[in-house]
Amino acid sequence: MSLLVHVRMIAAALVISAILTTAAEATTKCPKAVDGLRIFSDGAILMRTELAVNPDGTAASYVPGDHGYTYVANGVNLIDKGKKRNCLDNFSLCRKKWKEAETADFAAGSPEFCVFALETAPYKVGVPRSKCEGDRYVVGNGKGRPTLGKKVPAFDGSEVDTYLSTTSLQHTVDKKFVYVDSAAIAGLVVPRDRGSLLGSLAWVRYGDREVFAIVNDTGPSFGEGSIALHQLLNYGAIQPVQPIGPIPLNQRCTNAERNLKAPFLSKPDDGEDDLCKPGHVATSASDIRAYNGISGGVVTIILAKLKPPMKDARLVTEELTIDRLRQWVLDAGYSSEKLNEMASCLGK
Repeated sequence: MSLLVHVRMIAAALVISAILTTAAEATTKCPKAVDGLRIFSDGAILMRTELAVNPDGTAASYVPGDHGYTYVANGVNLIDKGKKRNCLDNFSLCRKKWKEAETADFAAGSPEFCVFALETAPYKVGVPRSKCEGDRYVVGNGKGRPTLGKKVPAFDGSEVDTYLSTTSLQHTVDKKFVYVDSAAIAGLVVPRDRGSLLGSLAWVRYGDREVFAIVNDTGPSFGEGSIALHQLLNYGAIQPVQPIGPIPLNQRCTNAERNLKAPFLSKPDDGEDDLCKPGHVATSASDIRAYNGISGGVVTIILAKLKPPMKDARLVTEELTIDRLRQWVLDAGYSSEKLNEMASCLGK
């Protein structure tokens, strides 16, 4: 080998080394905050938020009678005289109308709803579903009905029906695509206008606990995560299945209610004035809701360009597990040390 060739090889190696070093430095160089977000050169998004609870995807999220982990009104919009009425802005009315529709078995003449967090089915075999709000579907008034899911344990020891709760992302279990179970997988919500982040892997830290997660749903904003994510951040492990309510009046304010662990809490029919406290005698039944979130200090890094094997933008071709989420992130070179280094940018 000539001296000139040898010199050129060394020069090329130095150039490549410099490029790699520059890329590594760029990834950890602290970007400026824009609207509370810091976006690194590799597309990773860093933020510090509170963490509300998103129970969608778990079997107990929505149930007939509206006793699930969340209210049905959080997953539908009322169609009143052909016009949409947002159920979050018309909560009591929507609950009343939904109960009317259930009582009528969603038949013709019952109230109509545009559904976005429950799977829907034709009202009768051979009758096509009616679309609403883009690619969503109508239930009620003989135009459709919510699909029933599996039974879940209730507070009184029985098993009750559920409505099949959906998530924007699905994964593969036993060769079938299924929604991501909020009670089993650490999932995150991103704003609807950032739907391209679906499937992105993430790292979440609260206190001294770190959890690997996946963006599995869309909603109004950042700062919302699954039941499993809350439990992993709060306790370091996923907890036993929490039976749903209602808690009957004669069993109110027992240890089973007093000892509910976040993200679960008691929501009495008579409101906040009927919450259990020393000397209080309950006056109504109470439901068990997944609404006890984390008020602040949750650090999240969404690795926008890092996703598991996917068929398209919404279908993961492998089964998601807590261990697999962790391994995918680590295999991509994002060690705990590197992620904490990136997170330190919040203080700069």
